[in-house]
Amino acid sequence: MQKDLMSYAKVYKNFVDREFCQEIIDQLKDVEFRQHQFYNVHTDSHTSYDKELSISNADIPARQALTAHVWKAYHRYTSELGFRWFGSWEGFSAPRFNRYDVNTQMAEHCDHIHSLFDGPNRGIPTMTALGCLNNDYEGGDLIMWQDTKIDLQAGDIMVFPSVFLYPHRIEEITSGVRYSYVAWAW
Repeated sequence: MQKDLMSYAKVYKNFVDREFCQEIIDQLKDVEFRQHQFYNVHTDSHTSYDKELSISNADIPARQALTAHVWKAYHRYTSELGFRWFGSWEGFSAPRFNRYDVNTQMAEHCDHIHSLFDGPNRGIPTMTALGCLNNDYEGGDLIMWQDTKIDLQAGDIMVFPSVFLYPHRIEEITSGVRYSYVAWAW
């Protein structure tokens, strides 16, 4: 059994074809994005920090195919880690799209999200899938554990546990626009 935290954060290089990544970005050009907010379960309120990214749950034509890629990444992840005892998860979200314009970022957080799955799909995520769609920007590094830079390029996807042991952030964009997506399984 693996014992260090990094062994449970898997990056799969070129998991999504770069042409498909560009197709997704082209489809996102005309959708509405809104400023990201963090939910505070104790106060039942939302907070948006200074310079926070924009998000969209738009149901673009490529979303279903991207969801299939995420599903394959979850299966690969659990298989590679040898979790034979792990039968399945109860559900998973479709990808949410993230847009980072110049001077935006995402504050440090963990993905122990209480408000994500309301209504008929209820749960707290156990796995996060985070994918990068483009490379034509500067800044925007993914940082885990306050000082570990994770190299994600267009087409790469990373899967990791959605718990407090995996704090992460996206550093401020200095030029260009960074597009990514995130999905969760519970």
